[in-house]
Amino acid sequence: MRTKILLIGLDGGSADILRQFAAQGHMPFLDGLFAKAPLRALESIPPYATPAAWASIYTGVTPADHGVLDFVDPTVPGKHLVNSTSLKAEPFWQRLSVQDRRIAMIAFPLTYPPKPINGVMVSGLPAPHQGALWSWPPEFDARLKSIPGFLPDPEMSSPIVNPERSISRLERHIRAVAQATLAAHKEFGGGGWDVFGVQFQALDAFQHMFWAWIDPNDYRFSSRPEHERQRAARFFTTLDEALRQLIENLNPQEIVILSDHGFGSAYEAVCPNPLLLQHGLLTLSVSEKHLRRSLQIQRLLKRLDVFNLRARMKFSAQPRVTTRNLSRLMRDGLVDEARSPAYVFSGGYCGIVKIQPGFEATVRDVLLQARHPVSGHHLIKAVLFPADLWDLPQTSEWRHYAIIQAEAGFLIDSHFREYGVVAPISAGLSGAHRPTGILWTTLDTLQSAESVLDIAPGLLHALDISASPSQRRERDIHEQSFVSPEDQAIIEQRLRRLGYL
Repeated sequence: MRTKILLIGLDGGSADILRQFAAQGHMPFLDGLFAKAPLRALESIPPYATPAAWASIYTGVTPADHGVLDFVDPTVPGKHLVNSTSLKAEPFWQRLSVQDRRIAMIAFPLTYPPKPINGVMVSGLPAPHQGALWSWPPEFDARLKSIPGFLPDPEMSSPIVNPERSISRLERHIRAVAQATLAAHKEFGGGGWDVFGVQFQALDAFQHMFWAWIDPNDYRFSSRPEHERQRAARFFTTLDEALRQLIENLNPQEIVILSDHGFGSAYEAVCPNPLLLQHGLLTLSVSEKHLRRSLQIQRLLKRLDVFNLRARMKFSAQPRVTTRNLSRLMRDGLVDEARSPAYVFSGGYCGIVKIQPGFEATVRDVLLQARHPVSGHHLIKAVLFPADLWDLPQTSEWRHYAIIQAEAGFLIDSHFREYGVVAPISAGLSGAHRPTGILWTTLDTLQSAESVLDIAPGLLHALDISASPSQRRERDIHEQSFVSPEDQAIIEQRLRRLGYL
């Protein structure tokens, strides 16, 4: 039952934070690993978001080849969520499976619906929480669903309303993923593993909400109650114990611990759509009077929200229709996408804007000149066109999109907010993605790795398999949908709570 390579994903892992809690005694097992080998930087890939970065880790190619930028694919009619069928390049586990290598992949993004492999596949986000088959082989699904707290992604509740409950739910997800990992190893590991992978999504969710509780360099840190900061620190002890259990039970010859991106503080939100409207680059689907009325309703809802109802709904494990209506109120029902020269449809540390041909330079200049109305600081660090970042064919579906990267301390909000171009960060969030993640490894073939693009070739090379260029495949936009409209709405709402949409 020997494991050749144990691959551990810590979604959003940040070197400074992990070193901090290891040094403080909250992560004794990880501290011992750090004493044996250095924790290094691993550069992510624009837009520094979970789907694009993990897809590049799996395939070793850029989004130009694997075809994934965000959780929603705007190039497909209906803007369906991406899933395992969205990858246009071959992930490393398929290369290994066809050569009869033994693989397990537990709770990694973009693995739903689970495809047959020579081993075990357990789906991560985005995947339905109910009425779905999460695993390959199918008979393992019942075992998964018997594990208390196991879901494809962690449930969240607002840190504003109840910090203790929120942290406890995320810790429960860590333990459930670890239990699912050990169950898969016990039931299917008789022949050993060439690569056994497990991914902890709860770290990303935790840092989105609790960054201000854990980063001493965040100006809000000192204002957080001491008992809440100590409670947040114990989250890392739970994660450390899960890592210890997995490494001791799987007994790997080599270990790879990595993250898809890093993390940092987020203080305010930049709202590019109002800015595009001001410069005549966005067309409303409603009158300006209707827009003002929508902003007035937002203002009224906020003033009346004495019980933090918006925060409760935003992070509810069972989102309500009211929350979806708020999204329509703030963007989806306001923008005429067909007649807009440009509009932003995705937010986070980076946003994604669709631009009509001929408006690229104008949109870029408007966004780069945007400044904070009080401090005068620039709001947008870069406007990155995929055609400039990657070698795109002339007919590429991504040619008329751009990635908007916020300056440090900001994130992109695609909504119309009552405050205009700069708004307070969404209720319950305090952290956002950063471009630099982590890599800790004993594997010789990854000692010189610098980017997420280096991981798949390094894993294959360690197992004496050469990495070949991915073959482009045409996307069938009429392929079968694996998620019902109801599940789609629920999953989208969870992703909004995580700050991805």
